[in-house]
Amino acid sequence: MTVKIYDTTLPEAIQGNLVTLKAFDTQHIYASEYLKWLRDPEVVRTLNLPNYLQKQIEIGELENYCNSRISSKKDIFIAIHTAKSDAFIGTCKIAHIDCYAATADIGIMIGNKSYWGQGIGSETIRLLGKFAFEEMGLRKLTAGTMGTNLAMIRVFQKMGFILEGTIRQQDKLETQYVDHILLGCFKDEFKNF
Repeated sequence: MTVKIYDTTLPEAIQGNLVTLKAFDTQHIYASEYLKWLRDPEVVRTLNLPNYLQKQIEIGELENYCNSRISSKKDIFIAIHTAKSDAFIGTCKIAHIDCYAATADIGIMIGNKSYWGQGIGSETIRLLGKFAFEEMGLRKLTAGTMGTNLAMIRVFQKMGFILEGTIRQQDKLETQYVDHILLGCFKDEFKNF
């Protein structure tokens, strides 16, 4: 099996009921809310980005990170916008795309906390999975999160992801070490509601 596309080009938009996924570009880097999210300990605490918790990220660091994701041939970096107002509320990615093995890793960050708990994460993962499996031809998606991020684990499991492993006390969250949870989903397991 080979992946249908070998580049990381996203269609103009992937439309859902709650969100629209758009290719992340330079306008998103300089959106004031993006830097604010990455400086908010409540947003980044379960993203396993300890350097963001130790000191505030500077715009230069953000530019370097985002530009490397935008230009990557192994990642698709995506902005999450609301379907109704087109507000930029977070990011997601299909990363570490392996065209030989037909696998990739997905991740999501809802930066705007007023949208937490409203089904945004579930719909974003559903849209990412549908695109990855149907358009890209991938056979498996993986994801990982801190064991304390129970809401994210539930969202992945609701979409058909299965617990594949636990890396014990791998991540540090404030003063404690926590497990890192690994999840995986094959195309035929994916629940595309």
